[in-house]
Amino acid sequence: MPELPEVETVKTYLSEKILNKKIINTKVLNPKLRWPINSNSIRNLKGQTIQKVARRGKYILLQFNGCKLTMVIHLGMTGIVSFKEFGKYKRQKHDHLLLYFEKFLLIYNDVRKFGSIHTTNKLSNMFLLKNLGPEPLSESFNIDYLINVANKRKCSVKELIMNQRIVVGVGNIYATEALFLSKIHPSMFANKVTKSQYKKLIKNIQLVLSRAISMGGSTIKDFVNAEGKPGYFSQELLIYQKKYCPIHKKNLISNIKISGRSSFFCNKCQTL
Repeated sequence: MPELPEVETVKTYLSEKILNKKIINTKVLNPKLRWPINSNSIRNLKGQTIQKVARRGKYILLQFNGCKLTMVIHLGMTGIVSFKEFGKYKRQKHDHLLLYFEKFLLIYNDVRKFGSIHTTNKLSNMFLLKNLGPEPLSESFNIDYLINVANKRKCSVKELIMNQRIVVGVGNIYATEALFLSKIHPSMFANKVTKSQYKKLIKNIQLVLSRAISMGGSTIKDFVNAEGKPGYFSQELLIYQKKYCPIHKKNLISNIKISGRSSFFCNKCQTL
């Protein structure tokens, strides 16, 4: 599933491509996504100019009309945004939405249909966004904040940093890598992690995410960006889906399930 670095990569390309461009027409080809596309609300975007392209967590925001109207795009597990020039577009089986611009089309394709597309004029109250935690690369995600929420939780530290209500966008891959760099066992209780350990964890979450953004995210299976390119951070992963520890070369990586997700760790580097 695309997480923060992948969505940030798509957002950046969209901003370069469609910022200040006017939508001249729309077409809903197949409304059936996780939440059905509202064809009437999409039709109302005709004639609107995109004034801002932003990201909140793993959601892309296209903002119109002085940012009073917003399209929210969630890529789900297999959602892909791409572009085609007029005359070169041929409908694909899983295409759901077309936005027509002057010289090209924006296409939203989603094989597994877990993504969604919405419009809202009350962004702060939008159901997908209103309960999200701070951005991990923002000043709001700091040691005082994290210690305060951790002390109130009985979950594992990995569950804590993957909880979108606590901090957004730290998906399984990035949580695994940051915990390894911080030498913290993924199943350690969140309220048992020390302040100094949390300082390291914040630093490494930000390091891993920033590095992943610079490399276009991670492609393990499905993800490609709006240019059809994979993310290359997967080539730099230290422990996720690896066999041996990069530090203790002969030590096999362990893998346990935490909240149903594979959690890779080194039992020598990350002890309980």
